Order: sequence, then structure tokens, then C-alpha cells
Amino acid sequence: MKIRVLLVDDEKEIVNVLAERLTLRDFEVSKAFSGDEALQVLEAIGIDVVILDVMLPGMDGLATLREIKRKIPLVEVIMLTGHGTFETAVEGMRLGAFDFLIKPVDTINLIEKIAKAYRRKSEQEDRIRHAEIDRIMGPVGNLAAGIAHEINNPVAIMVEEAGWIDDLIKDGDFNQNENLEELKRALLKIKTQGERCKEITQKLLSFARQGDARVFEVQINNLIAELITTYRRRLRSGNIGIETEFQPNLPPIQASPSEVQQVLLNILNNAVDAIGTGTTAGLIQIRTRVQENWAVVDITDNGKGIPDSQLERIFDPFFTTKPVGKGTGLGLSICYGIVKKLGGDISVESQMGLGTTFHVRLPIQQGE
Repeated sequence: MKIRVLLVDDEKEIVNVLAERLTLRDFEVSKAFSGDEALQVLEAIGIDVVILDVMLPGMDGLATLREIKRKIPLVEVIMLTGHGTFETAVEGMRLGAFDFLIKPVDTINLIEKIAKAYRRKSEQEDRIRHAEIDRIMGPVGNLAAGIAHEINNPVAIMVEEAGWIDDLIKDGDFNQNENLEELKRALLKIKTQGERCKEITQKLLSFARQGDARVFEVQINNLIAELITTYRRRLRSGNIGIETEFQPNLPPIQASPSEVQQVLLNILNNAVDAIGTGTTAGLIQIRTRVQENWAVVDITDNGKGIPDSQLERIFDPFFTTKPVGKGTGLGLSICYGIVKKLGGDISVESQMGLGTTFHVRLPIQQGE
């Protein structure tokens, strides 16, 4: 992935020259010529490193820096300063700037500082992801397991007793009872809802086990098949279908089965949310394949798609495309952290109105 850089300076010639030099070195460059414009760009697209001039019209560099760190604290900022504003640049360091450079800027020095700033941003994001995994999968997982076990036993007894009553009705002489059909309907409802409760408790127990990071040999096709069997039940009453295309004899991977399952489940849930509950038939396609030394899982939906401006930040911690109260912005960030921890990679492609495809690449187990 290219490093995304925002150049902020009111001197357009300087911005254009730096943009040209950085673009030639494979950076993804955006421009802004004031503090207000810089904040607008940051809200619209994902940026890794900001190159910020100290002297700006209106909102100056320090005021802009404060706003950047308040709104998007993980973005790194490198201050640009002339000799007369050296003390201001030092003040910027105290406010959270990564470093500063004195004009005129040496391109090699600038590139080195951008790379270091990007590395620190990536490390901070990884720490947040791992902290969130531990925080969420610890106490919540224990609570889920406790609730599931407490509910599971009485629900199992309830379902068994309902089945026994049903057997008595079939064996006994209840044909003349005017309430027979109503009794059968009530029993069927008890059994159906009981089975639903059992399914919920199984999901809670599965969730609790997702904190298990032990690594095993995993046949990815089998893992997905098991996941889909359970997941299809959730979609029975909806308008969404699932199609699979598994590459035969896919080589195994070394991974935590529960963590891989968590990644795939999160992507599936996002696909269902993207498709929504409209009248148009929804479709999720899951494909496995080998690409060089990777086992690749492609998950495609025909939902509404993700705008380009949001696509760039989709794996950022706390970023969500869902309405307020519907998402934490941690699901895909945690998935990204898990996949990276396993030595893999995750990427996304999307077109508005056509749908989205996530690509999960995991290293194939190498022979001894």
C-alpha cells in the first residue's frame, strides 16, 4: 500500500514541486493551501503523514496541528519551517508533531522522515488493534461463556419435554380434543424457539473460544464450509444467498482456527449489512485459491459498495461506515491485526452500486 501524504503550504510552487518529487517515488500525494482546507481533506480521505508549513494564512500551522491531533490523533505531522520560525516548529513538537524540517527541503531527508513517521503510525495502530483484541475477547468472552452455559441446560430440558409431550399426543387419544391443533401449534413454537436458543448459546460459546490464539494446521476449505453451514441458518428468512467455489486440494495453513473464523465472520457480517434488507436478491460469493505461497479467500457481495474516500480508511481503528450506534469501527481493524499477526495480508476492492470484494491472504504451510 502506498504511503498517503498531505502537503499543506500556501506557496503553491513549493507544494507542486514536492508533490511531483514524492509522486515519482510512489507516494500518494494530496494538496492543501490552508489549514481549513487541510482539515477538509483529512475528513474526506485517509492520510498517513501531513507535511505542514508553520506559516499559513488564517489558521496557522500550530492551530492546524492542534486540530489534526484532536480529530485524528494517529496521523503523523512533520512541520516545515524557515529559519525565522524555528522556535515555532519546536513548539509544534511539544504539541505532537513527529519532527520538523527547515526550508528549503532536501528531498531525500523528507522521504526518510516520512518513512519513519509512517512506521510510527503503523506501530501505534497495531498496538491499538492488539489491545482491543485482548480487551474485547477477554472479559466479554468469559461473560459469554458463562451466560451460554447457564442458559443451555434449561433450554435443552425444555426442548426435550416439548418433544415428550408431542409423543404423548401422537400415542394418546387426543383426536376428539377441539384444542388439538392449537396444542400442536404451541408445541411446535416451543420447540422452534428452544432450538433457536440453543443456536444462540452455541454462538456465545463460539465467541468465547475466539480468544484462543493457539496455532494448528488448518484446512481453510473445511473451516469455511463449517462456518457457512451455521451462517446459512441466519439467512434462511432473508433475501441473501451464499455461493462457494473452493479450489480442490488447497494446501493447509498454520493459524488459529478461531481467529481465522473471526476474520471471515466479520467480513460476512459486513457483507450482509451492505446488502441490507431490500427486495433485490443479495448474493455473497466465497472463493478459495492459491496465489504463489498464499492461500487466498475472496469474499464478494453485491451490496451498495464503499466510496473511494472511505475505502482508504476502512482498516483504520475506530473508523466505521455504519450509522452512529451501529458500529464501533473496530471489526475490520481487528481483522487486519489478526491477519497481519498470522503473516498474511487483507485488502479490499469496491465499486459504488456494484459491490465489494475482500481478499484475505494467508501463508501456506511449508513442508519440512
